[in-house]
Amino acid sequence: MKLHNYVNRALLNLELSCLAIMMASVAAAEESHVRARLVADVAELRSGESFHLGVLLETDPGWHVYWRNPGEAGLATEIDYELPRGFEANNLQWPVPISFEQSDGIGGYGYEDPVVLAAEVTSPDRVPSSIPVTVTASWLACKDVCILGSAKLEAELPLDGAKLSDSKAAMESWSANLPHEGDTEEFVLSVTGGPVPPKGAVDLVAWLHWKAAPGTVEFFPDSGPGLKVEGVRVQTRGALTRIDFNISRLNSSSGPATTLRSLIVIEDERGKRSARVAHIELD
Repeated sequence: MKLHNYVNRALLNLELSCLAIMMASVAAAEESHVRARLVADVAELRSGESFHLGVLLETDPGWHVYWRNPGEAGLATEIDYELPRGFEANNLQWPVPISFEQSDGIGGYGYEDPVVLAAEVTSPDRVPSSIPVTVTASWLACKDVCILGSAKLEAELPLDGAKLSDSKAAMESWSANLPHEGDTEEFVLSVTGGPVPPKGAVDLVAWLHWKAAPGTVEFFPDSGPGLKVEGVRVQTRGALTRIDFNISRLNSSSGPATTLRSLIVIEDERGKRSARVAHIELD
């Protein structure tokens, strides 16, 4: 029965993705409901040093774009870089997302407020005083309908004047909302269920044993191309959080995934959210 339900949900996800693309085609003449602007925090190019370069996305009220894991349906936002020879963009760094409920109760992860998606760019040993850069952003924006959108943004770095000042402010907000990657002593993680089979799905439970009772706890599985996570349910009582979810391995060119990278997000009594990265072993 679980496998039957999983197949039905997978077919529904495929139908929703196809429907989103058809909606985007029908609405091609409409606005994308998203504004994109190139941002960077470099005031001077220096040999061998790094800086951050990305895109600020601002959605109309009620619209959202998607996180790197869009959830049970949707398309991840993509950022592509075209840089001069010798400059290299590292992995995109994603701020903490929010969760939202889509049609038919399907869960999604993404952003409704303005968000910066950026990467660290490393410079070569010899650099000119300025360089041309092109950053292309592609997204799926959804509210009552879904619309595909994209923007090709070109600029000469370093930015100057008001553009640089606005960019630095946006980058500071971005940096403040990135998840904490280091070890944490706030909780101890344990897992029951599994192991995850090469084919098919299994239910897992992640337990967070907190040193002190947390505020509201959220869970965002950063499943990547090799895993599928569905049916997330989070319950917290006192200093214990239980996270239930269904997980399956998918075919991937990088081989079978052995770890589920996830975000544990805490919202305190003032509404401030912060995230810790947790790694759940699957074997």
